[in-house]
Amino acid sequence: MGILGWPKNMLKGLVSTGSMMTSVGGFVTGRVMARSRRRWEQTKATNVEALLAQITAYEIGRGAGLLLAEWLEYRLNPFSLVLAEKHLQSLLTNMDKADALPEDRARSRFVVSKVLFRLEGFKLSQCRYESYQTEAVALLRKNPRFRSLSRNELFRGTPFVPEELIATTHRMLLELDDGHLADYIQAVVQRQDLKTDADYMAYLIAITLKYQDDALPEAISDWFEQYCDFKIAQTHHRESMINTSLSAATGGLPGTVGMDLLGRLAKMVVKKRG
Repeated sequence: MGILGWPKNMLKGLVSTGSMMTSVGGFVTGRVMARSRRRWEQTKATNVEALLAQITAYEIGRGAGLLLAEWLEYRLNPFSLVLAEKHLQSLLTNMDKADALPEDRARSRFVVSKVLFRLEGFKLSQCRYESYQTEAVALLRKNPRFRSLSRNELFRGTPFVPEELIATTHRMLLELDDGHLADYIQAVVQRQDLKTDADYMAYLIAITLKYQDDALPEAISDWFEQYCDFKIAQTHHRESMINTSLSAATGGLPGTVGMDLLGRLAKMVVKKRG
């Protein structure tokens, strides 16, 4: 008998299968990540417009949610989710006065849903952000083009144009300005610890609000260089993480983590043979 009470021949087959999975998995991972890196390297070698064309409404929505959430946390003292939502509801009331089209009102609610999603996080019940998504879907379905729009499509920002989301976020920030917005935007622009896609999208929205003059092209160019480098580094990190997981699954790493993954793999092998 082998370790864990498995017959030696079964263990041998398991390790052999696991080694093959590691080799194949590593090869596939390398190909996929190399392709992703190549895309970003090619983008970096072209121009800003090529990158901006790749940015989705979902990514801009996440950045808008982060930027507005941090603004509310920055200005509300003491901060509470209830108070933040009251400010956002008042904001929507003011936005609706200028927005007659259902699509414009839906866009505002989409951004508000991202703010609340950022502030409250994902929950299985009593999610405040969901009510604003429901309102946005209902507004958009008034247009025959979006009659079959799903909640998931709305969550992903499918109906919206990234540039219009940026403009809507600008309007919201200006509506909420109590005299301290310029200081907040300056702090965001000077921030160096950008770690996620949402961070970079929030930064992009901030610089397009701050620089309304000849300084904007240079600011966007700097952001463009940093974001491309971030995406390239991200592919290296993901490739390393996947390869580490594959190695652990075949005993390449010691300890309970590797053995737990090995045990799961054994169950799959035994089930398959049965």
